[in-house]
Amino acid sequence: MQTYNYIYPEETKTLIGLAFQLHNELGCGFKEKVYQDAFEVLLKENEIPYEREKHLEVVFHGVTLPHDFYYDFLCYGKIGVEIKALTEITGECESQIINYIHVGNHQLGIIFNFGAVSLEKKFFPNRPHYHKKK
Repeated sequence: MQTYNYIYPEETKTLIGLAFQLHNELGCGFKEKVYQDAFEVLLKENEIPYEREKHLEVVFHGVTLPHDFYYDFLCYGKIGVEIKALTEITGECESQIINYIHVGNHQLGIIFNFGAVSLEKKFFPNRPHYHKKK
């Protein structure tokens, strides 16, 4: 079982507490946007600095690509948070947050999944991408 992350332990512990509060109060079964809206309410009530739908652009060879990314939330200016409402966290969700923290140059991403009976949470520290030579 994964406990709170070591990169930003206090901030991560606070965010986990809010996610548990949200899950305990709303349960599972709502659409993702409901959990996003409710999570934002808790962030405001607890005076947590955040940006919702934080824009991230991809620059490749000096060219800004036309397709952008958006965190659900960037909390404390350094932790990317994705809110899901699925039966389980998929590899696609994991790839999404890994790409976001890489592009945004943030050290930590968290997925909170409210779609199951128990809150599911996963942490993703930003690790360098290693490319295989052909």
